[in-house]
Amino acid sequence: MDIPGTAAQLLIALLFVVPGSVYQAARSRLRGPTPDDAVPSARILRALAVSAFLDALYALFFGSTLVSLATQKADQPGGPSGFMADPRKTGAFALLLLFAIPVAVAIAEYWVLRRGWTLPLTYDPTPRAWDFAFADIEPTYVRVLTVDGTWLGGWYGENSFVSSFPEPREMFIETAHLMEADGTFGPEQPGSNGLYVRCDDIRAVEFVDGGAPMGDNGDSTEEVADHGDEAQ
Repeated sequence: MDIPGTAAQLLIALLFVVPGSVYQAARSRLRGPTPDDAVPSARILRALAVSAFLDALYALFFGSTLVSLATQKADQPGGPSGFMADPRKTGAFALLLLFAIPVAVAIAEYWVLRRGWTLPLTYDPTPRAWDFAFADIEPTYVRVLTVDGTWLGGWYGENSFVSSFPEPREMFIETAHLMEADGTFGPEQPGSNGLYVRCDDIRAVEFVDGGAPMGDNGDSTEEVADHGDEAQ
């Protein structure tokens, strides 16, 4: 592929590549990776499609200004012409068209999805039930049943974490609890600084409404035990 030889050619090349790439980077940063991100051709086609769409809007709203910038005459013989005749204005348009607007589009898309709005005839992009279960989860008690029938559990609060697609299913529970054989929550594990659970081969994850975490409320142990019995 030939390297653009003029400022106008360079700007055209940038407009066909950069806006979609910036949009895609901002989108991934906000939403995390999606299943189609694992396919390089899908990422490339999306970036090109977004660039083409934005370029059409740029031509509609800024076309005359861009043409005027590209065809500016030099103020004096031998001086810079075209886009370089007014570098400040050119730089401002470059920031707006190549970066600000694509990022704004990604933020708007993320905000719409966070509001739960979907377009007709579209599918839920959540890749796995695992990701759906932990999306926007509020602090709660959680317990995990392993393949050998052992229960693990504790308080899943603001300092807890769960991995998402495409990473392996893993969970960090910020406060571990002693668990009965039937899955009933016991008291806090003495000196617990958290519990890491690798969830590749588990049987189930259950979320149990138990109010405030133990340790913050002295009588919450019985509340969680009661909820645990009810959930059986």
